[in-house]
Amino acid sequence: MAELGNILIDLVLYLVLLIIMTIFLKIALSFFKKARNTNFGRVFLTSFLITLVIFLFDFFLPGLLGLIIALIIIWIIISAMHNTGFGYAILITIVAIILYIIVAIIIGLIFGVALFTFTF
Repeated sequence: MAELGNILIDLVLYLVLLIIMTIFLKIALSFFKKARNTNFGRVFLTSFLITLVIFLFDFFLPGLLGLIIALIIIWIIISAMHNTGFGYAILITIVAIILYIIVAIIIGLIFGVALFTFTF
């Protein structure tokens, strides 16, 4: 039974990750007028595919090569799902990451917690 509890906790955390990623991706897409299909459901599907790609490449091809291939596939997914070019997909990713960092710093300052740490 303990394993079932751990699996349920992992699934809930995965769903929370998906929702957070969807929110930041949706906000980043809203900065670009060229982006299409920016409703929550479509962006959620994009986020789901992105997390699936990240998991598969982290599991089967860990390391820098897997990360580079995963990023290229992620940018292809974003450009295909939202009718943007490859360059816009890269910019959307950068904007989403910057937004996450800003929000994480603000939440960290308000509540006195760290949502991410630097390892260098």
